[in-house]
Amino acid sequence: MKKLRYRFSVLIILLSFSWMDSQCLAQTLKWSEEWAGRIYPTEQKISIDSTSGARLVFATTNPAKDLNFYFDWNCWFQDQSCMFFTSDRNGKTELFGFIPKTGELICCSPEKKDKSYWFGVVDYKSHEVYMTGNNSLIVWDIAIGFNHDSTKVDKVTVKERIISRAPDGKKICSALSESADCKYLSVVVSKDDHPFDKEILAVDIRTGRSQFLYANTDTIPLTHIVFSKYNPYLLRFAHDGPKLPGVHRMWVVDTRKPGKAFKVHLQESGELVTHEDWWVNDQLTFCGGYRPEESNVKIVNIHDQKTRIIGAGAWWEGGKPSEIAKYNWWHASGARDGNWVAADNWHGNIGIIDMRTSHLRLLTTKHRTYGRGEHPHVGWAPDSKSVEFTSNQRGNADVVIVYLPLEKWSEPFEEH
Repeated sequence: MKKLRYRFSVLIILLSFSWMDSQCLAQTLKWSEEWAGRIYPTEQKISIDSTSGARLVFATTNPAKDLNFYFDWNCWFQDQSCMFFTSDRNGKTELFGFIPKTGELICCSPEKKDKSYWFGVVDYKSHEVYMTGNNSLIVWDIAIGFNHDSTKVDKVTVKERIISRAPDGKKICSALSESADCKYLSVVVSKDDHPFDKEILAVDIRTGRSQFLYANTDTIPLTHIVFSKYNPYLLRFAHDGPKLPGVHRMWVVDTRKPGKAFKVHLQESGELVTHEDWWVNDQLTFCGGYRPEESNVKIVNIHDQKTRIIGAGAWWEGGKPSEIAKYNWWHASGARDGNWVAADNWHGNIGIIDMRTSHLRLLTTKHRTYGRGEHPHVGWAPDSKSVEFTSNQRGNADVVIVYLPLEKWSEPFEEH
């Protein structure tokens, strides 16, 4: 009994110190600015999709360009009280949020500010959003208040803090991503006098201190730099741009071994490999094929390099590109629960792959005209029960949420 009381006392002391440390840290974090967000009335349109019977919500129906976040950046608060997107409805690109509870929209960007922000990623555990602006890494803390019966948003407060600034003689030249443990942001900086020399840094969100991860000194573009959403030690990047001989697209860095990167997927000459996304068990989803317009949804395990097709595309001799594109895929992203992979294509069709069987069902269709319109960039909500994407179905770019008809898809076979 004495030993048990001793262990309990030690645990209480350790927890107390941990709480005191977090409190002290919170007190040292200074918010440099604060402003009130703007509240917009609902403009949502809700329907039942004729393809799958899924609940389809047009969160926006404004003539402006409303775009969801890129598919591998989190755009939701973890409690799913708000989904973020960008809109140019006020004459500049601003951060907006959709409140599913009420259908209202909020604008978090300051109304009278010239600063240019590049919106990045929503923190997975808090109500913070990370972005770049004025060559700095910035965080906004967003508090949303409701009226007494939670039927209306009555207050939005935004606080801003500069996490860190780019090192002297360098500029930020990438989007941000957040590590799985929510401690670091990845960012790429380039030298003012040597723009092709780029460094990937991990920046501590609380302290602003940065650490070197990888350097690129050739002219091949360095893009799609994203931390794993599941493993805090992994980060991927792409060698993008013109398909030069010998250029390999997908690479991974283990943050415990800075300066080194290894190839992922044994890419062949002329093979299309594109739009990769981290998934469970250190896997990447991506799209690609070997013939014109052919693009399957694939998965590769970064450790054993085994690649498999989980969503087949199609190709036939003499097929027109626009016709073949109806049956092939452009972006693919996996749900956090490991059960589903979503894919979009050039015609704005959204498919959902059931990972129990690799059976693909069409969730919703015709959200884009081939050759015109924004890419859907389909991504997932944290609970793995809905996807969000950009739709051009109404003639302009809108943000749409579709809830999977899980009551129909509970069995791993096609519903009748």
